Amino acid sequence: MKAILIIADGLGGRPTDYNGKTCLESANTPNLDKLSDIGINGLLDPIRPGVRPGSDTAHLSIFGYDPEKVYTGRGVFEALGIGMEVKDGDICFRANLATVDDDFRVIDRRAGRINEGLKEIEKAINGIEMEDVEIIYKSSVEHRGALIIRGENLSHNITDADPHKVGVKVTKVKALSREKSARRTAEIVNKFIQKSYQVLKDLPINRKREREGKLPANIVLLRGASIKPEIEPFHELYGIEGSAIAGGALYLGIAKAIGLKAIKPEGATGRKDSDLISKVKAALEELDEGKDFVFIHFKGADSCAHDHDAKSKIEFIERIDQAVGYLLENVDLDDAHIAFTGDHSTPIEFGDHSADPVPIVIAGKNVMPDDVKRFSERAAMKGGLGRISGRVIPILFGYCDWLEKFGA
Repeated sequence: MKAILIIADGLGGRPTDYNGKTCLESANTPNLDKLSDIGINGLLDPIRPGVRPGSDTAHLSIFGYDPEKVYTGRGVFEALGIGMEVKDGDICFRANLATVDDDFRVIDRRAGRINEGLKEIEKAINGIEMEDVEIIYKSSVEHRGALIIRGENLSHNITDADPHKVGVKVTKVKALSREKSARRTAEIVNKFIQKSYQVLKDLPINRKREREGKLPANIVLLRGASIKPEIEPFHELYGIEGSAIAGGALYLGIAKAIGLKAIKPEGATGRKDSDLISKVKAALEELDEGKDFVFIHFKGADSCAHDHDAKSKIEFIERIDQAVGYLLENVDLDDAHIAFTGDHSTPIEFGDHSADPVPIVIAGKNVMPDDVKRFSERAAMKGGLGRISGRVIPILFGYCDWLEKFGA
């Protein structure tokens, strides 16, 4: 028996999305509808009702972990996801190359989505010297990157330097606890951010961009401070070996943190232009090579919703449906169970994660089908799964007869 979990990031929506319907209801999804017809449907609160999930905490919960116990912050997953080595005691951050003026007022949090000179910028940042600590930075995609501060007596209990909006000054980092290590780390981060401006503002790539009328990447904004989490490995928790197929660093990092084999196929960008069929093909190859379980992540619907772009989200959902169709053509549901859901809702009007539940369907030979014929938020309300909270993997693996019995 094989198991497949597909998560469409930001899948869910509200009737305010598009002409009185959600984007999912508005999309043409014959293959997802087929799954609903042969499967059991319901609504999923990725963590629990009334909680607005982050993508990181939602994935941990869906995989069967308690994020309130194991989550230390997002930075460590970003670092792992782009191939950085994370050691015990490291403080990891999500990093944005940004543009500020001389008063450290944020002009653009993404430096015009810079996509040139990244190696030059990376080298300059790694050349910054700080007393008693080591700075390790690695670029990811465009303005994104991850940064590690390595040293003694450090803490991740600090605030963000990124104000998350433009027109305001870079936020001064503060300690979130009274521990000396937290105050020390906050001071180090504040000094680093000042030094990043001094190092980057006159860098040749930035002078070139300014001459061309482009925004310079003249500062590093840090957020999501975290440490290496203590997480029971997936194969020890379930006795199952698995692989994760994704384009975004966060999802690859979560996979690495829990011990899944992380794969980024050719053409997987983590954006709405990602090659979805290549992800499905990579998943099929992993199953053919003996893996019991594969996880496939599709990102683009969430990005479109953050941009308040309903039509693009609908189009991306239809591309997801085509990828699911390809999967169904190449998987025998007598030998596999498939779960399809989202990690959170991202309504178009709101443009951010909401606490609304997302639809979920599970299909395979051991599933008792319900009467739902359409995959959508509204239709899922009538499904046999009812409304569940997190822990999708244990439910999926239960249909595969892989779970240990609780009790005699």
